[in-house]
Amino acid sequence: MWPTTSQIIIFSGEASAFAATATAAASATKGQYTLLASLTPIHACAALLGTTLAIQPATIAPSLDLWTFNPLVDLSATWDELRSRVRLPGPPIDGNDLPLLPGLELFLAVYRLAVHARRGYQLICVDAGSPDGLLRALAVPDTFRWLMRQLFGLDRGPGQSSDSLARAALPANLLPFEQIGQMQEARVQFEQLRDAALDPTRVRARLVIRPDQAGLRAATLYAPALPLFGLNLDALIVGPLLPDSGTPDPLSALIQEQAGALSAVSARWPNLPLLRLPLSSTPLEITRLAAIGQDLLYPPVPKPPPIGYGAPDHASLSLLLPGVARDDLSISVSGDELIVSLGTYRRHLLLPPPLRGVPIRATREGDRLTIQRR
Repeated sequence: MWPTTSQIIIFSGEASAFAATATAAASATKGQYTLLASLTPIHACAALLGTTLAIQPATIAPSLDLWTFNPLVDLSATWDELRSRVRLPGPPIDGNDLPLLPGLELFLAVYRLAVHARRGYQLICVDAGSPDGLLRALAVPDTFRWLMRQLFGLDRGPGQSSDSLARAALPANLLPFEQIGQMQEARVQFEQLRDAALDPTRVRARLVIRPDQAGLRAATLYAPALPLFGLNLDALIVGPLLPDSGTPDPLSALIQEQAGALSAVSARWPNLPLLRLPLSSTPLEITRLAAIGQDLLYPPVPKPPPIGYGAPDHASLSLLLPGVARDDLSISVSGDELIVSLGTYRRHLLLPPPLRGVPIRATREGDRLTIQRR
């Protein structure tokens, strides 16, 4: 899905726009052809730069382009392109008639971003905004699969599960054979598009953590949830940070709290790099943004994918859940699906065939949760 030369960093969190903009500016000043992409409704990246919105990628500085996703403009065109690849049952739906369903908007924006990536960008910095919106968007293909299984008994790939068929609310044999095939194909391709968009060899995610107690609590949920939904979380960013003057002043309590937050993040996620984002007034010149972003331009480090599968002769499913709190996590099995609940988020994962219908156990080693035969 992504060009082989492109590296993508997805920033998510309350100050994701600041982190994404500074990193993109630092990359561009090093001569890398860089795209700064905003997928949020307010496009704070443009405000930080003091520039106008860009419906198509537009050059705002040497080696730096800006693109601001506008759902009302892009949704129709993106849907028409996607519909040409995914055959959906029923009458064709015009892109101008689509409602902005939760999750669908961001999912289609990622697809459009992959089209822009073909321009040859070496680095793409994406402001994805709230982790909640990002996570719910990534859950759309899983939700579609669950609905197909529950309503029609349609299952993996071209095959069907006899158990799913028996439990279906509307058995698939009531549908025309052609529609069954189209629905199966649509379900599979939605999942393939999502997985390709999150290719861990090229796509990384960075969570921007607010330096206070509320930010810490949110991070204990979002840091493990992003890998659970397939994102390669490669660093944490704490900020914006007030400068530590070293002398008592009206802001000393806030500075003390952010120091405690930095210490807590370092202790809870020792295996993830900790990057710092300083507080600054806005808008900012590119040179000032680039100076801030130098410390954020952390190179990719090869690591196993967040979701891994064991060898056929030693079947297992492993999940990377960095810093997850025991009270936030619960797992269960329904049919041949593993259901992982993390706070208010839930993901349905198909178990490898050797682990279906047999007793299984979950073991945790560090940040990895491994599911295997009992």
